[in-house]
Amino acid sequence: MAGQLSLRAVTSSDQDFLLALVDSTREDMSLLDRTLRGMLVRMQHEAQVTDYRRRFPRLEQNLVLADGAPAGRLYVARGGGEIRLVDISLLPAFRRQRIGASLLARLQDESRQTGLPLRLHVLLGSPALKLYQRLGFQPGAVEGLYQAMEWHPQSKNLSKD
Repeated sequence: MAGQLSLRAVTSSDQDFLLALVDSTREDMSLLDRTLRGMLVRMQHEAQVTDYRRRFPRLEQNLVLADGAPAGRLYVARGGGEIRLVDISLLPAFRRQRIGASLLARLQDESRQTGLPLRLHVLLGSPALKLYQRLGFQPGAVEGLYQAMEWHPQSKNLSKD
């Protein structure tokens, strides 16, 4: 795992990084012309953030820093009797290093301290689904292409490794 993990609020100067991050998650567009792909990634990013802000007025948008270097993003909304993991994304170079598990453990600690459930949606078939299950998240309803998942403060973390 990368050494020191920290979070900082997203600023307007982070837009190029955030676009590169979204681009890194869109392997399905790899055959597109570079200009077209860039345009589509920008449109997707802007639409996604606009939708997140609309649905989650208390959205906290943070950059994940690994040893001070931008590694990903963590978007969390608090309110309505829950902690909502809205989005967690890491650049390919930072995946499979337990960074995601570490960030989720922090949210689970917050859930324990506040007594609020931790909720999220994960794309069906996503490799992240196994991580959430390993960390004790329970499946909820399938909503379109997404599986609702929930972790309660009284849940036990099934994996401390």
